[in-house]
Amino acid sequence: MQRAGGPQAELVITGPGEVGPALAYRTRCRTTLGALTQMLVEAESRVVIAAPYLQVGHGLSAGPMEGALRASLDRGVNVDVVSTGRSLATINAAALREGAHGVLRFFRPLANLQDEERLGSHAKFCLADGAVAYVGSANLTGPGLSEHVELGLLVRGDIARQIWDFWEYCVTIGLFVRVRDDADR
Repeated sequence: MQRAGGPQAELVITGPGEVGPALAYRTRCRTTLGALTQMLVEAESRVVIAAPYLQVGHGLSAGPMEGALRASLDRGVNVDVVSTGRSLATINAAALREGAHGVLRFFRPLANLQDEERLGSHAKFCLADGAVAYVGSANLTGPGLSEHVELGLLVRGDIARQIWDFWEYCVTIGLFVRVRDDADR
């Protein structure tokens, strides 16, 4: 996924409503929705998506992100989603897994497992194949992807690998815990 000679980091933004795309164009930035969707579409083996807030009808449960997520799973990409119990419940896992060749797994922050009222993690990131990472302020909600002003970075190379290592170590030490759902296979 790394482009030869391309930048190691790009600014990624969400702008409010109809101003968003023009704001991204005028400031030579990527849109959050565009960057995240492209990461899902171009991933070859594994994706990690983390956000404390997911919303029914937006993000991973509808629209371009849901379509890109489904396409990734269908072509054999394994996808880990990290969020709170309430937010993970907004995802129709059974529908996403139907016909998929990749594995969809859910993770929750340990603190959220112990107390549903605690987030346990406020981090928002997306990782693809250890080569590309998005880190930013946008939740995977309607406002986070199309109404608020949000900023993030799309990084490649060593920094992306460092974020990948952070994810894997957090799982190893139990900060993020895999949870089973009814449709888990």
